[in-house]
Amino acid sequence: MKKLQFVLALALYSLVLLLAQPFLAIYLLKRGRKQPEYLANWSQRFLANVPRGFQGLSGSKRIWVHVVSVGETHAVSPLVKLWAASHPEHVWLFTSTTPTGQATARQLFSDLKGVQFSYLPYDLPWLIRRAIRRFNASQLWLVETELWPNLILQAKRAGVPASLVNARISPRSGRRLLKLSFLATPVLRSLHRIVCQTHEDGQVFSQLGRPADAICGNLKFDVSRREDLIKLGGQWRSAFSGPVLLFASSREGEEAIFLDALIRQQFFKRLPQASVWIVPRHPQRFDEVFTAMDAAASRMGIARPQRRSRWSGQPSEGPTGLVLGDSMGEMPAYYSAADLCLLGGSWLPFGGQNLIEACAYGCPVWMGPNTFNFSKAADDALLAGAARRFDTLSAACASFLEEYELVSGAKSRALEFAARHAGAAQATLAVLAA
Repeated sequence: MKKLQFVLALALYSLVLLLAQPFLAIYLLKRGRKQPEYLANWSQRFLANVPRGFQGLSGSKRIWVHVVSVGETHAVSPLVKLWAASHPEHVWLFTSTTPTGQATARQLFSDLKGVQFSYLPYDLPWLIRRAIRRFNASQLWLVETELWPNLILQAKRAGVPASLVNARISPRSGRRLLKLSFLATPVLRSLHRIVCQTHEDGQVFSQLGRPADAICGNLKFDVSRREDLIKLGGQWRSAFSGPVLLFASSREGEEAIFLDALIRQQFFKRLPQASVWIVPRHPQRFDEVFTAMDAAASRMGIARPQRRSRWSGQPSEGPTGLVLGDSMGEMPAYYSAADLCLLGGSWLPFGGQNLIEACAYGCPVWMGPNTFNFSKAADDALLAGAARRFDTLSAACASFLEEYELVSGAKSRALEFAARHAGAAQATLAVLAA
């Protein structure tokens, strides 16, 4: 009975995904109006016309790494670099589902042996089978939450061990999967290895009938610090006489709430030497956010916002007021320049963004009530004094106005917190190598 349920559920999943193909094409067209990269390589997504596998020397093996976007690509980089150092004969393939994820992979991994990059085809069984044949990989690493049923099942049938690394799963997602256990459990049991971030994640997988193989911590703690970007951030900071408040990886709707809080708190009247930087999570929203910042600046009676993309080197004269961080790949520089980071995605129910990177660059974090994507890291940062939690952005702005001179003491605690939790990449490497 359970086997029949599984077969029917998998067939229904594939049928729904097949029927959704026209709507996915419309979605890509809409996204492509703001982000033209979404209009490229459709044959990889819809037809599995992906690069053919490496045909190299005897003994060479291909490691296939699949990530969804930017954060996961950065997260897996310490593990990739360790593996490449210990297995120099291996070649690499990176697949992603977003243009920003692919651009980040190219930036980080273009120097690896025999490396290729591709979009992952949509999770239809015949497309996935074709991709697996063409990729010709010896093993597959899925990062964090990339649980595609047909991809995992077809990889197992083709004899390609698939491992879920840096795995995380929220209790909410776990409850949803429990309701679909007749589909989720056989898929999870088809994974060769599951390496979780926390014991809480491991407990959820155990409830789903596939216990984790290891708990190794969060790979994001092992991401190497970029000294060139630290230097760049320091150069920016030298142009500012007052405190710098950074709203990092802000999400839809949060900027409006934040700008309104600045207006209500009379932020720049009370702290005229301050500078407030907003770095949206998604680049296609840069112009939209700049328009909102421009309107808010007019209401507050301050100069028009500056755009990072307009700086040829140093910020222009008098760099106070509002700044839009509209550049890609420079997040460490923003953290290095800021006195404090407000964590995007945590003020509305998005689950929060990665706070680990901010701490690694010595930037204390103030976050909202919604951090379920990084609940363990958020709780640990609170205990370490590297972070604080507020109910609203207005409350955080009010507290910053009163306490900004005291924030510098949290910088060392943020650095200590990040350093104390390193080591996940080496532990994960040992599990996968075994």
